[in-house]
Parts: sequence; C-alpha cells; structure tokens
Amino acid sequence: MGNYFGFEHIGSMAVFVLGILAVMSLFSWSFIIYKWFQLKIIDKKNKTFLNEFIDAQDKSSLYSFAKANGSLAANLYMLKRESYSSSATFLELVSKDLEGKFSWLASVGSTAPFIGLFGTVWGIINAFSSIGVAENVSIATVAPGISEALITTAAGIFVAVPAVIGYNILYSRFSAIIRELEGFLEAISNETL
Repeated sequence: MGNYFGFEHIGSMAVFVLGILAVMSLFSWSFIIYKWFQLKIIDKKNKTFLNEFIDAQDKSSLYSFAKANGSLAANLYMLKRESYSSSATFLELVSKDLEGKFSWLASVGSTAPFIGLFGTVWGIINAFSSIGVAENVSIATVAPGISEALITTAAGIFVAVPAVIGYNILYSRFSAIIRELEGFLEAISNETL
C-alpha cells in the first residue's frame, strides 16, 4: 500500500516550513483555548454580579457582594463608589489587557498561508530543477516536488483557518464583554451609589 500523501519525498525546506507552521498552530490553538476559558469565566462572573446589582434592594450590602464576587463589573462598581475617573481608567486598562495578543492570532491567520506558499514555491523550484537535470522527464521526476509544494500549501491553510475563525469568535466575545461593561459604567455614573 503506497503513501498517498507523498510524505516520503519531503525535503529539508518543506520540513522547516512545516515546523514553523506547527509552532504557529500550537500557539494559536493554545491562545484560542486559553482566551475562550478566560472570557467565559469573566462573562459568567460579570453576569452574576450584574444580576445581583439589578435585584439588590439594599445598595449598601451590594458593596460587600462586589468584594466577594471580584468580577470586572464588581470592580467597576467599587471604583465608581470611590471615584468616577479611576473606574474609567480601570475599564480602559482591562480592555487593553484582555485585547492583548489578539494581534498575534490575527498575524498567524494572515501569514500562515504565505509561509505555506513559500514552501509551495520552493517545491516547484525543486520540481523544475529535477526536470532540468533529468535525462528522461516523466511524472516520477516532477511528482516529488509538486507533492512537497501541495503539502506545505495545505498545511498553511490548515493553520490559518482555525486562527482566523478563532480570532473572529473570540474578538466578538471580547467586544461584547467590553460593551456590557461600558454600558454598566454609564448606567452607574448616572445614579447615586
């Protein structure tokens, strides 16, 4: 039974390209999983506090609940009680911190196909070099280079697609959390705490 993927013909440059793509894939999947759980926990804790805030009859006991809850919304509430300017600064810092490394994920999504394309170009160059030195040109002469080229292209796409999808889903979730916190900050700024 033959090898249908052509891995036996992979050259050192293709191995190098595949290694880079493997590292990029590992990074993007690690980031996606970490950020997914981080945003899920933040959202759950915020919703718990916001529900308590809406249902609270006595706002004085809400402060102690906010301390125990420790969510971003609770911290905003506690800071607002002390000073409006520090709560706005806090929200800005939180936003920058949560947004951190999203650009890396976007970079993986946009550069992985080009790294795969580099492997493609290299494989095509090897294929034409083989044709140039071969006395008898046949599909067996060209196939290894083309196989190498197609493998790196596929790997580049395989790395890029989850990174782009992950970026879009996570950034949307991040944006929703920040919008919710901005709305909450605006709401508590208009009332006496």
